[in-house]
Amino acid sequence: MKEMVETRSENARNVILKYENKLYHVDRVTVQHPEDQKKKKLSAVFSTKRLSDSQLMDLGFDISRSMYDVLMEYTKLNNSDLLLVLHVEGDDFKWGLVSERWLRQQTDNKVNRYVI
Repeated sequence: MKEMVETRSENARNVILKYENKLYHVDRVTVQHPEDQKKKKLSAVFSTKRLSDSQLMDLGFDISRSMYDVLMEYTKLNNSDLLLVLHVEGDDFKWGLVSERWLRQQTDNKVNRYVI
């Protein structure tokens, strides 16, 4: 039987995903853990809202166990100032953390969207 693990961010703006040149705010990530614990990839569904038109979308990816660990550690930080930025390139996830306060200080006050 497959165990379901769900991670939800407190605020959708805290996780930003770039995929196929589109930006998404992530609300929830659902990860399925296979019975075979030796599998290197986990099936994940990112529940998102596309930034350009606010369309709700579920995006499915196979993620590595190390990416899963990053998601789990990020939620444990419980720091509303930290943005987790995920960039999907093919089968690879790149990630980084940035201070929202710092990002706002670096941008023009008229900017109301994040650019990755």
